[in-house]
Amino acid sequence: MTTDLTTRVPGVPVEPVTLCEHAATLVRDRGTGFAVARFAVYDFPEIRSSLGAEAATDLLDHISERIQSRLGPRDLLSVQPDGDMLVLLDSAAGLEDRLHDLVREGSGWTAAAYGQLSVGASVAVAHDDADALVSRAGLALEEAGRRAPGAVTICTAPMLASARQRVTLDVDLRRAVEGDRLTVHYQPVVALPGARIVGYEALARWPDQQRGWVSPDAFIPAAERSGLIADIGLRVLRRALRDKRRYGACRNSWMSVNVSAVQLDDVHFTHEVLRALDQEGVPADELRIEVTESALLASARSRAQLIELRKAGIRVLVDDFGTGFSSLASVRRLPIDGIKISRELLHDEEPGMPDPTVVRAVRLLAAGAGVTDIIAEGVESALEVRALSALGMPFAQGFHLGRPAPASRALRWPGAGGLAVPSVN
Repeated sequence: MTTDLTTRVPGVPVEPVTLCEHAATLVRDRGTGFAVARFAVYDFPEIRSSLGAEAATDLLDHISERIQSRLGPRDLLSVQPDGDMLVLLDSAAGLEDRLHDLVREGSGWTAAAYGQLSVGASVAVAHDDADALVSRAGLALEEAGRRAPGAVTICTAPMLASARQRVTLDVDLRRAVEGDRLTVHYQPVVALPGARIVGYEALARWPDQQRGWVSPDAFIPAAERSGLIADIGLRVLRRALRDKRRYGACRNSWMSVNVSAVQLDDVHFTHEVLRALDQEGVPADELRIEVTESALLASARSRAQLIELRKAGIRVLVDDFGTGFSSLASVRRLPIDGIKISRELLHDEEPGMPDPTVVRAVRLLAAGAGVTDIIAEGVESALEVRALSALGMPFAQGFHLGRPAPASRALRWPGAGGLAVPSVN
């Protein structure tokens, strides 16, 4: 059945079902040469929540009128229930330039608010499906939303493949967590004077039957997307404490675990950590909590919980110091006991040589703030070890000093418990 558009009122948005029916007709009759675009007003839900439904509706009406006035006679616009605007463009010629024009000219003010548009679009291809065409436009809009407001994104085959991979990864990770198939590896932290192992960092690892060992760079973002990060973090904490108690060789060393902003914002987090310490019989002063500075700054609750953990004897380290929001000044105002200096901050252009100016500046500021645990991350050679030692760096961690390994190997190394670490010199 062909959708009849001859009776519609020119310049007036159509119902969503009408637009989708017409897209299906074009798919059947033409196959290619047209496109669907999905526009969104930046922070529209917040505008609606803070300014009220009437102000939000006025803004949406104003912007949809601006877009409608710039469409051709055979283009269609519909306003979706969620506030997005779906546009069927009869021609895909010059699509990207046209979308930029619509974003620029469609964005605008009402008396109460400014509506900044972003857009995602999909071009019809042979043997396409109308629902798939609309879905791909939504996917492109999600990608645009990850960029700056005003972004224009057109769905491509690699983008669609990446989205499918992310969905599959999220599903498989949930199955792995529910099946308790994640494991924990441990990487040593070494005191450079004397080259002794003084601590271990517990790192989540995912061995998958099809993928092999999945990189944390892939599955940690998946855990954050799917709401699994808190569950994984607690499992890693309990497993690390259990392994620390089990392997006597590392009883005189600390154990550190990474904590996300999501965990810190959970009101039960402090209680869960203290309960785990009590149940596993590990003293609080043998646990380190590693957080990024962005997690520390996420909320007042995050900082309050870290203060409570420190009162209990747990020490707090800032991970990846020197990246993201990190600054030397933050050492003086955050509730921390130590910093882990990122490899990117430590090194200048000369391979393997830490920047002495950076090392001295960090040590000086840390000493003034009472921060004693300073750890150089990413140490990969004996040359780096010697240079850091000469500059007075107290601790280091990296592949040269020990790669992450299962507890049965890592916590039984000859260097565990304060003995000398091989291959430092």
